[in-house]
This record gives sequence, structure tokens and C-alpha cells, in this order.
Amino acid sequence: MAYFATHAFARRVLNTMRGQTASGFSQLWVGLFLNDPTATGIGSEIPLPRQPIGFTPPAMLNNQLSIQNTGDITWEAATDPAIATHIGIFDSPTGGVMQLRGSLTVPLELRVGQQPSVLQGDIVYWIRGDFSRDFSEAILNILRGVALPTFEARIAMHNGNPETGGTELSGDNYSRPAMTFTEPVVDESGVMMIANDDVVRFPVPMGVWGNWVVTTAMRGTGSEIVGFRVRDTPDYIHRGYVGRIPQGNFRMRLS
Repeated sequence: MAYFATHAFARRVLNTMRGQTASGFSQLWVGLFLNDPTATGIGSEIPLPRQPIGFTPPAMLNNQLSIQNTGDITWEAATDPAIATHIGIFDSPTGGVMQLRGSLTVPLELRVGQQPSVLQGDIVYWIRGDFSRDFSEAILNILRGVALPTFEARIAMHNGNPETGGTELSGDNYSRPAMTFTEPVVDESGVMMIANDDVVRFPVPMGVWGNWVVTTAMRGTGSEIVGFRVRDTPDYIHRGYVGRIPQGNFRMRLS
């Protein structure tokens, strides 16, 4: 199965960097669809009551941080024949907003009088985007009822991937500037994203800071990494050489 966030869920997560806390879902429900509801969450839902779905704690699966459905899911008996090709996961048993969607590897053939089902662990979600492992875990835990509080994003310079040994630059007058973001929008590839809404300037170095290889979004001045991007061209930051991030250059995406 292939699973994706809807624009609604992506917007919920990305807005945590814009002053809005993402509350956790105490319960979610899954419905069957005749077609792909797409990231808009609009599709042809099969008229069977949605069923509750719960997720395991985030864990590594095939080298990806993932969550899975905690038990078998069985719908009521079909009253009309149909072929279910997709699922949608909602915040309500009726109506509501679709948060996640997915395509079934093997479509479910619904026959009159038979109850369609999926097995425990068949529904798997992981994060695709520009986020750290810790922040990805926090995102997945929204689906398990854990809120993701809003925070101030500050930007750091690293000399390599901060999750595999890269360290933050330091030196006389080094500090992390704050970064504010645009409203979430759909980018050219169809993925929901935010970007810095103004030029970001680091303080004027009063000495050597080192090689700026990776730009990292941090939770304020603490140690928690939100996400990072490898620079197209590394910069050597030294006395008087001010590092800048052009408006719209630093993007955070979620799919």
C-alpha cells in the first residue's frame, strides 16, 4: 500500500511553525473508496460505516520511522458489489476532514453479504519531507492523540548532517536568527510547503565560524532539530562574511 498525508494534515503540521498548535486526534476512522481521494480528500466513498483505527508507537520499519494499524479492521457486510481501491482516514465517523489517504496494493472486492477487512499492520504510514527523526516522530504521534505545540523556529548553520555527526558552527558573535514562514501552499510538485517569508541574516562574524554545509531549523535555542536542508554550495564563514538565506529559499514540505 502507498499512503500519504492530505493537504489538511500537512497544513496542520506546518502551521506549528506559524503559531498554531496541532492538537492530537483522540480517535480516527477509516473508510473505503472507489478511487483516489487525492491530497484534497475528495473522492467516492463506499457507503459502509467507517471503522475506528488506532496506530502503534512510531518505530523503525525498513529503515523508515513508521506507524501501523494496531488491529484487524472489519467493515459491515456490503449491500452492493464494489471494488475498493483506496482508503481515507478521517477525524470523524461521518463527515469530518480526511487527514490521510492510501491506495490498496490489492483492491478489495466487495461482494454482497461479505465483510471486507484489512489485517493488523497492513496500514503503514511514514513521513516524507524535510524533517528530522525526532520531529517526524512528533508528527506521527499526532495520529496517536499527542499534541504538537507551536514553537519559534530558529535557523542554525551546521558543517554536515546534524543527525549523522554534523556539528553546529560556533564562534565570536554566532547566534541563531529567528525565521518566520509563509502560509502553507501547494508547490509545483503538488506537495504542501512553507518557506521563509523574508531574507534571514545571521550576525556579522567576528572570527572564523567554519564551513556552512547544512541549514537547520531548530526549536528556538534548544537542541531539538526540526528539519534541515543541504546547501547547494557550502560557504566558509569567516570574519565579516555575513550568511544570508534569500526569501523563499528555505522550504519545509510534508507529503
